[in-house]
Amino acid sequence: MAISRDGNSEYVSNEPTLEEKRAQLEEEIKKQLERTPAQLELKGRYFAADEMTILAQSEQVRGVRILDLSDNQIDDAGLKTLFEAENLEQLEELNLSINFVTTVGVQAVAQSDSTKVNNLKKLSMEDNGLEDAAAVALVQSANFSQLESLNLGWNEIGNETAKALGHSAVMKNLKRLDLERNYISEEGVAGLFDGGNLSQLEELNLSSNKLEDAGTIALAKAESLPPLKVLSLTNNTIGDEGAKAIGESTKLSHLEKLYIGRNYFGETGGDALYNTKTLPQLKTLVLKEGVETNPAFVNYSRPELLRPDYEE
Repeated sequence: MAISRDGNSEYVSNEPTLEEKRAQLEEEIKKQLERTPAQLELKGRYFAADEMTILAQSEQVRGVRILDLSDNQIDDAGLKTLFEAENLEQLEELNLSINFVTTVGVQAVAQSDSTKVNNLKKLSMEDNGLEDAAAVALVQSANFSQLESLNLGWNEIGNETAKALGHSAVMKNLKRLDLERNYISEEGVAGLFDGGNLSQLEELNLSSNKLEDAGTIALAKAESLPPLKVLSLTNNTIGDEGAKAIGESTKLSHLEKLYIGRNYFGETGGDALYNTKTLPQLKTLVLKEGVETNPAFVNYSRPELLRPDYEE
């Protein structure tokens, strides 16, 4: 262990050396892969740049297909190391939720010719404080052209991201899209589908955005709407007109599950949804969701996300 001196006092640092970290992490990787070959779960470990370097250099990870690195301290440098790792070229699923990646880091990886991790089918970048510029770069990048599932929830993205997704030439394999707790409004919803490039999309989560009635109506009437099976519109200040538009939509005929609780519609909107004649495949309809059933709903550090119409 390293020793630091301050005046006449001596302190032994609890921080392991790089080689000590390497030995510990390599042993952990070995044990996990013996139990679950091709899958590593390394979430909530306070991992940062050193651990990303060790992981990238490890020969053991060459067969890993699924990697969970959520809830760590990975920054832009760590992201770059990870995506340029030849040993991780076979990676298909990557969870980087709740880290310290920034817009600059995502842009760099998306635009880089050195990116080796470019066969991902599933990616989660939830809760990294990403802005539109990051998401736009990602969904336009050939490095992510194999994606079938993308989670950009709990970030700071809005209509520019939605429009980029709708017109992206490389997101044509996308089947699941999570945009929960962002800033998408009517303009974004229109852009999300007017390009017709999300034709394979089956699951869409737009909970806690800024749809209101206008955005919900735009969604219900979108001409290029894909064959959605699961749709979440929870907490979007949707009133009776918006709920009625969904209940009467002829564009959502493939819908099997609809989550539309914590909105503003009343009996008129509820009846239109419950007694729908145009959603013949609907098997699950959630009209009411209480905060008490979802402890993660309240985010006191981001009060503007408690309600889309929040004002200080």
